[in-house]
Amino acid sequence: MQDRPPKRAMASGSPSQLTLPNAPPRAISSRRTPKHEFDGHWSAIHSFIFLHDNVHIVSGSLDGTMRKWDCDTGLLVGEPWKAEGGNIRVLALSPDGRTIACGREDGSVQQWNTDGEMIERVWTGHSRSAMSLSWAPRGSHLASGSQDGTILIRKAESGEVAVGPIKADQGSVDCLAYSPSGDRIASGGYNKTICIWDSNTGKLIGLIKDLVTVVTSIVWSSDSSKLYSASDRTARVFDSVSGTLLHRFPHNNLLWSVALSPQYNVLACVGSGITQLWDTESYQPLGHPFRQDGNTRHYFVSFSPDGRYLACGGNDNKVTLWMVQDIAPQLVSTSTAQEDTRPESPSSSSSSHLDDYYRSMLQSRP
Repeated sequence: MQDRPPKRAMASGSPSQLTLPNAPPRAISSRRTPKHEFDGHWSAIHSFIFLHDNVHIVSGSLDGTMRKWDCDTGLLVGEPWKAEGGNIRVLALSPDGRTIACGREDGSVQQWNTDGEMIERVWTGHSRSAMSLSWAPRGSHLASGSQDGTILIRKAESGEVAVGPIKADQGSVDCLAYSPSGDRIASGGYNKTICIWDSNTGKLIGLIKDLVTVVTSIVWSSDSSKLYSASDRTARVFDSVSGTLLHRFPHNNLLWSVALSPQYNVLACVGSGITQLWDTESYQPLGHPFRQDGNTRHYFVSFSPDGRYLACGGNDNKVTLWMVQDIAPQLVSTSTAQEDTRPESPSSSSSSHLDDYYRSMLQSRP
């Protein structure tokens, strides 16, 4: 696979151009200056990981390569990492910080060390692209979700399938995540649901329905009691046992990804060029949303392990890195009293319109 110069053309049909009924009032957004823009891939970035040293990022792209970046200097470290298997949709770092799992277009799952050397074993079993990956909290197992609608849970040491294939009946399993307690896995996909599975048996033990459209991102709270999701233009938080909706975080733009800070009570939401931070205790926004240039769509967002950095990747073929203190200097500590905010009910208006739009975006996105 040969490198090409990075592309600058933006994909057309940005979600920001979609007119949605009952949208919240449009806040004044500002353009923030990032610490670095890691520019070198020549196709969209759907996933990246921060290494445990809080200095390096490894990105994966639809150009089929992985690249390692230095957050201090903003420079590429070494050469791009290359292997067979087609484009890269997802990366996941093992809990011990030593192994990077990589999901490929051909359905395979590869493992790499953090110096860019691929471990010889390559796991197969999915008939279509591997879209989502999650490690068990102790690193004993690795779960993968695929465009073929199945979930496989493998033993990390051998690659042997321990549970599955689980037929999720969600269309493409675009997101999945182990709970921090390790006993459950949540998955989201095309059919507007979040499924919660027993990670030891593969049995369905919870179902959250009617999420308006495709579920593109899921993250657990650190105590496993809550689930946060991205779907349509709304981030939602649910009780992970009862499935009760606790709150909606409305946006003016379609969302693709959510992430929780390991340091603060903060939820980051990204989508069609807009990044917004929320206080997860008071449910209030932290500052104004801020926008990227042009029709940029951010497909993935993550905090660094120490909470200092926030990064996004998308169809501009770059990973953009911010210092959290620069974009949200007013961050509240965990001791801040929670405001009494009543949970809201989700709106189902324009569901079909949004669902069709998301499907077309998922099929045509770079």
